[in-house]
Amino acid sequence: MQKQDPEGQKNLILAIVLSMAVLIGWQYFFAGPKLKQEQERRQREQQSQAGAPNAVPLPGGVPGAPNTAPLPAAVAAVVPREAALASGARVPIDTPSLKGSIALVGGRIDDLVLTKYHEQVDPKSPNIVLLSPAGTKNAFYAEFGWLAPAGIQPKLPDAATVWTLEKGPTLTPAAPVTMAFDNGQGLVFRRTYSIDADYMFRIEDQVENKAGGQPVVLDHRALISRHGTPEGQDIYLLDEGMIGVLGDKEYQHQKYSAILDKLKPGDNRDVKFDKVTAGWLGFVEKYWAAALIPDQKTPLDAFMFGVQKNGGVQESYEVDYIQRGVAVAPGSIQTVSQNLFAGAKVVGLINAYNEKLGIKKFDLLVDWGWFHFITKPMYWLLSNLSKLLGNYGLAVLATTVIVKALFFPLASKSYESMAKMKKLQPEMEALR
Repeated sequence: MQKQDPEGQKNLILAIVLSMAVLIGWQYFFAGPKLKQEQERRQREQQSQAGAPNAVPLPGGVPGAPNTAPLPAAVAAVVPREAALASGARVPIDTPSLKGSIALVGGRIDDLVLTKYHEQVDPKSPNIVLLSPAGTKNAFYAEFGWLAPAGIQPKLPDAATVWTLEKGPTLTPAAPVTMAFDNGQGLVFRRTYSIDADYMFRIEDQVENKAGGQPVVLDHRALISRHGTPEGQDIYLLDEGMIGVLGDKEYQHQKYSAILDKLKPGDNRDVKFDKVTAGWLGFVEKYWAAALIPDQKTPLDAFMFGVQKNGGVQESYEVDYIQRGVAVAPGSIQTVSQNLFAGAKVVGLINAYNEKLGIKKFDLLVDWGWFHFITKPMYWLLSNLSKLLGNYGLAVLATTVIVKALFFPLASKSYESMAKMKKLQPEMEALR
């Protein structure tokens, strides 16, 4: 029988003690204070929203603006979220994963709450609020509309347009909603929203040309706008900010601080991508994301944009794309379709969307880090074992056993070499 190695047992005990010390030190000096700071921040936000002055929110990212690089509007006055939501008519959104509403003024998707996720571990804590209307603290919304090329000035729906609900009254996975706007000049605009049971919207913008004469040529635009920089963001190791895959430009990433770096108050900076085909762009956080997904075969001009704060006006950010030259002949109808992802970065769900909708590299919405060749397979293994065993703790233990088994031949060789070296130790001591 092989004798136990007292030195090896001593080293094992020492390793366990040091590991426990590291874990306890991390919890005490880093994780604990971070959690306390986050709780204090949320309390300050709730108090500031409750005591904010009652002001009328200003529209931002107006689709009727000149057809140049987008200029997201920032809002100086801040109103409570509840007051902003109550300020106009809305179409409710009701799915197993999302609750919220679409504003009939402007047709924005600007009110989304994630029903399956909470701000804290406590299930009684508030649900995660993803999108909020303009005028609220850290406003965050998606908007769709039309632009008129230079020299053409038809009346187009914009952020102040009051749409008429044609089909509703509630957006659910089984029931799309449609709203309409007649510009009184022979153009009728319709927008249909549909949604699945998770986090994917589909938006179809339609133009009907009832006027005679020449065809009407318009540009279609979609945007996501964010006012203010989320607190606790811009950490080097986290993939947060504006991201996207845009044609042959591949993966693009702009952190909040990077796009506003060295700008004077009120100045702006945009990153433009001309005539790109296929891809997506949006905003990403550690666990959540909102991304525009255009038709994957249509050339577009895309932008990532930032405006530095000026006095009491918040800094703001925007991602958007413009589809040029949508021609609508007299008596005809043209439709532009796109998708909007707004929700949690669930890996399996994102991979399913990637395959089902044919979105170019949509899996990059989840950042696997520099060592993705290790982290991605490990996640796959843990995820599947947790489903099989019904418990994530057991999945971790099983993963440890599997990894140990895979590396056992190497470990065995190492132990064998160590044993041989130990046998030579007396001779080496004698030589010394």
